[in-house]
Amino acid sequence: MRSIIVPIFTAMTLSACVQMSLQPSISHQEISHMTHTLTSQYSFDETVVRLTQAVQSKGMTVFATIDHQDAAKKVGLTMQPAKVIIFGTPKAGTPLMIKDPELALQLPLRVLVTEVGGKVQVVFNDTRTVIQGTKIEYSDVENNLANAEKLIRATVTN
Repeated sequence: MRSIIVPIFTAMTLSACVQMSLQPSISHQEISHMTHTLTSQYSFDETVVRLTQAVQSKGMTVFATIDHQDAAKKVGLTMQPAKVIIFGTPKAGTPLMIKDPELALQLPLRVLVTEVGGKVQVVFNDTRTVIQGTKIEYSDVENNLANAEKLIRATVTN
C-alpha cells in the first residue's frame, strides 16, 4: 500500500506546483490600476482633517480612523505617519450589498493618508476595482461610489 501512496502523493504535489506556477501573477502596473495615489497639497494632519470634513459634508459617515503609526508606537515600533479613514453611507451601500452581498467585503470605502519621502500621499481603491467580480455594474455606482473618488481628488489637490 505504501508503494502506491508515495507516487500518488508525489504526483499530486508536482501537479499542484505546476498549477500554481501557471497562475497569473499581478504586476506592479496592474496594482497601480487598482488604486489611485495622489500627492496632497497639504500637511499630513491637514489632509486627514480635510478628508474627514469633506466626507462628512457630503452626508457620509466616518466609521473609523485607524492610526497605524500610533498602533506601531504602542508595540515599540516606528513607522511613517499612516491613517486609514473608513467612510460611507448606508443609504448608498445597502442597496448595493442587497444586490450582491459579497460587496460587503469592499464596503465601507477606505482612504489611506501617509507620508513617504516628505510627501503626503493619499491612496484609495479604484471604483471599478471595488466592484470587479461582483454583480454590481458601474452604472449602479457612478453617482455614489465613483463620486467619492472625485471628492477625494478635489479635497487634496485644490
